[in-house]
Amino acid sequence: MSGLALRTDDTGLGQLFSWASETALRHVVREGDVGPLDVDEDHPRGSGTASYMASYWAGYSHRSGFYLRDFCHQAVGAHLLGLHRENAGMIASFLATVEDGWPAWAMNFDGRTLLAIDVKPDGRRVRELPAVFELVETIHAVYRWSADPAMVDAAAFAARTAIDFVAAHDLENPNGVAEAGGISIFDGVASYDESPELRMFEAGDGIAAQYAATRHAAELAEAAGADRAVLDARAEGILRLYRDMWSRDAGDLVVSGRTREGAPALGWHREATWFPPLKGLMHGDPRAAAELDRIDALSRGEGTAPKNVEALTYLPDMYLRNGDPDRAFAWMQRIYSRRSHPHPVPQQGAEGTYPEVSFTLVAQCVAGFLGLEPDAPAGRLTVAPRLPRGITILDVDGIPFHDGEVDVHHGPSGTRVRNRTSRAIDVRRARRRAGFRDPHLADDSGNWTAVAPGETVELSRGRRR
Repeated sequence: MSGLALRTDDTGLGQLFSWASETALRHVVREGDVGPLDVDEDHPRGSGTASYMASYWAGYSHRSGFYLRDFCHQAVGAHLLGLHRENAGMIASFLATVEDGWPAWAMNFDGRTLLAIDVKPDGRRVRELPAVFELVETIHAVYRWSADPAMVDAAAFAARTAIDFVAAHDLENPNGVAEAGGISIFDGVASYDESPELRMFEAGDGIAAQYAATRHAAELAEAAGADRAVLDARAEGILRLYRDMWSRDAGDLVVSGRTREGAPALGWHREATWFPPLKGLMHGDPRAAAELDRIDALSRGEGTAPKNVEALTYLPDMYLRNGDPDRAFAWMQRIYSRRSHPHPVPQQGAEGTYPEVSFTLVAQCVAGFLGLEPDAPAGRLTVAPRLPRGITILDVDGIPFHDGEVDVHHGPSGTRVRNRTSRAIDVRRARRRAGFRDPHLADDSGNWTAVAPGETVELSRGRRR
């Protein structure tokens, strides 16, 4: 595990980070620990025991495993806490379970057996469409931080997901968007939103996750030495379809989904509403600013706010990626303030014990506010700081990068980066542009400064020491 340490001139941010990092590390599962399998609310003693793999809790604490959706959202925070081995093992565990393009929804901590509560006696497994695509994005994000060649080995899976899997699930309304119209989550559903007002056949979170996965699959294909042109063209096609047709109704309102008959899903659909701006589908869209305002209001409103705090953990990421650190921090504080509130699922206990809360807060404090855009395979790191109003200093030591760590110090006098890896790296300070920015996609523009191992560079002044 890393020695990640954060210093700031804002007491509230410092306390939030300390709580989040300490809490997240308590969710780590050590390799070789022996524990029960298939524990859930109906089977508190589980069924048998096994030796656990190096991993961490990602999902309910009263179940003996980790969940695909949660894992994908926690992986960057886990990396920053020095848990790359755990991330790599959990990715391999999910990839080993792929059937007809679908990875398992949940794994026991042994990393080999599927969590029984999410598998029907007839073998049907929980299948929520966005998670398949988010696994692709997560594999590439982990690669960008670590340069682990095992992630490139998954390039073929990523391309198959973006091309073959989509083709197999784009049959009734062939438009390039994956479909899933099951009656229940065991039959395959289009959205993470498990209680929608209507059954979506194509959902906003599905198309947004598919778009992001296709872009990240193109990067993995290039890393593997394959042609990325087809994937780039598919991503552009999804973007055009969304902008020109899919997301628009007669009144130009933002559509969050489509029924099997093609009718638009308007109104408030939680993940299906906020994933398009989270994943970049609304970058440059004239409706984006109003949509971000609407999501903020509905996520706070009585009767419209999501009941589960873990759903809200996406909102800081969405606002950070769209250049709004003030609103991101307001949501982080709101989530942190609920850490002692009872979770709506009684067996979970307090809301702060849900792992997604602490892991995502770590990532948002460090990678989010410092604007870190890693490209470890190329030996490059972009720093694009944008702090919330009232915060002027954010220093973070021990950020895992490639085969070592970097320290990033940002304050009124500028930004410094210290290279504590075994190789020279190129760093730059970028100005945070308006609109959307994916921190894990290539952007080679700008001026780079080489930093040798053990060296510190002051990016604002170009000085070394």
